[in-house]
Order: sequence, then structure tokens, then C-alpha cells
Amino acid sequence: MKYIKLSPIILFLILFYFLFWKIKNIQNTKELQSVLLNQDLPKLELEFVDGKFTLGSLLGKKAFIINFFASWCAPCRVEHEVLEKYSKDQIIIGIAYKDDISSVKRFLNELGDPYDVLMLDPKGRAAIDLGLYGVPETYFIDSKGKIKYRQVGPLTVKKFENILKSLKVN
Repeated sequence: MKYIKLSPIILFLILFYFLFWKIKNIQNTKELQSVLLNQDLPKLELEFVDGKFTLGSLLGKKAFIINFFASWCAPCRVEHEVLEKYSKDQIIIGIAYKDDISSVKRFLNELGDPYDVLMLDPKGRAAIDLGLYGVPETYFIDSKGKIKYRQVGPLTVKKFENILKSLKVN
């Protein structure tokens, strides 16, 4: 009878141990690999806001960066300074995730506009197509239109430079 009373407690402790161990050893979400790595960038249905060229005009010609962000996203504000720093040397496409144009324009007027092309993803459809975890999230696309790297979470200067070095992009 005594064993029957202790067995649920022992079972609970064993389950708790394995659950804690699994959580402790889970991979860092910033390093999550995308199944789309080295695959062609899927066709994204987005609302084009403004820019010097279209997304389609880049595919197969130049390497570029896609950055999902939102005006309501605090980490996006932190990352924005990094994007500004590299916007002169890199083609950066901004996709406003589940946001409205007036909020996005205010955000960019306040912090600066690092984007060569700005698009809206108001319903999050493009985010679903790319397997977005949340914002900010950044994709590095090569000149052939293949996804070469995915960064979940805000970029830092060091991280950005390491990515460019690993991809051998100037």
C-alpha cells in the first residue's frame, strides 16, 4: 500500500527530470535551421509599397537580404540600427509583418529607412511560406535566388559581419 502511494510521486519526479533535461538541452532558436536553406526563395505574395526595384527583378541577378520586421516589435527597434549601418553596401528588402502602412511609415521616419524595397505582409501569408518564427527574422538570399542563411531574432553588428564572411559576401 505504501508503494502505491509513492509510485505517482516517483513517476512525477522521473517525468519532471526528463522534461527539464530536454528543455535544458534544446537548441538555441537563433540557430534553428530552415528546411528552405539552399532552396529557391518561394514566390511570395506581398503588397508592394515602394522601392527602387521589385523583388522579382533581383532573383537570379544579385544577392540580397529579406528582413521581416514590425513597428510594434521592440527587438526590431534594436536591430534597426544594424540594418541602417549595412544598407549602403547591401540590398535589403523590408517586409512589414502583420502591420499597417501608416505605423510602418512612422517607424521608418523615426528610425530611418534602410530598405531598398518595402513590402507589406498584413495577413502573414509570406511569413508562413518561409516558416517565420517571429519578428525580427532575416534571410540572406544569393544571386541565384537561393536562401543561404536564416537569422531568427535581432541581428547584431558582429553576427551580421560573421554571416557575410561565411557567405563570402562583400
